[in-house]
Amino acid sequence: MRQMSWLMVLAAAVLLLAAGQHRTEGAQGNEWSKPLEMMARTLAQHGASLGRWVVYTREYAHDIQNDADFLKKMAELKQTYRSFRWTFHHTRHWQKAIGTNDHSFFREQIQLVTTVTNGTPQTYILYEATGPTWSQASWKDAAQHIQETTNGLFVNHPTFFACIEGEFNGNMKGGLFDQASQLLRDLQATPVEWLREESLVSLSAYTGQWKNVLPAANHQPINLQLALRKSLGGKTRVVAGTPIITIEY
Repeated sequence: MRQMSWLMVLAAAVLLLAAGQHRTEGAQGNEWSKPLEMMARTLAQHGASLGRWVVYTREYAHDIQNDADFLKKMAELKQTYRSFRWTFHHTRHWQKAIGTNDHSFFREQIQLVTTVTNGTPQTYILYEATGPTWSQASWKDAAQHIQETTNGLFVNHPTFFACIEGEFNGNMKGGLFDQASQLLRDLQATPVEWLREESLVSLSAYTGQWKNVLPAANHQPINLQLALRKSLGGKTRVVAGTPIITIEY
């Protein structure tokens, strides 16, 4: 049986974080929120209690070339996003402005980050929203707020990375791989790579329902990752992410 290499997982993370790598087609309008809603709904339908969710996106700030540009942009962000609490951090190799805004359902964070690679500064604007538990009733307002913030923050339509965690109790039918396969079927996704162990199953898959894609190790497109891990007490933790999982599992 074909297995997913741990190097593939690492490579996927590098694709997300490294500069100048493969670009996916950014979702327009509220399209970015639909995959997260679908993953949450599917996990809940299978009996998972839903926990933390994360939405992440970023954009290269090509117009920031030096410290003066950075400070100017930082002042602009502070002026525009006054409800955020701002801090500034720096070393010899990087500088970072971080703004945090807490809501009743979730927390959002904006980062302006410059790093120096081979003597060349590169600056990114990053946005992350995260909530401790999933609530469909509260998600509509959160999604609208995220959309408004990112519309003003980014010039283009960046790719949104979304993850959600859940937990199954000890009444799961079948093994981890069977449960993961059922989840993929309900998400209308085809597995591309997988890792199968006694207490952990991790799959990368592709569904034509979502536009964002990344290349897997065998050059096949992926836009969904799913991981299930058994824990003490018979419970099973599940993490779903698109186009890849960006949180530890």
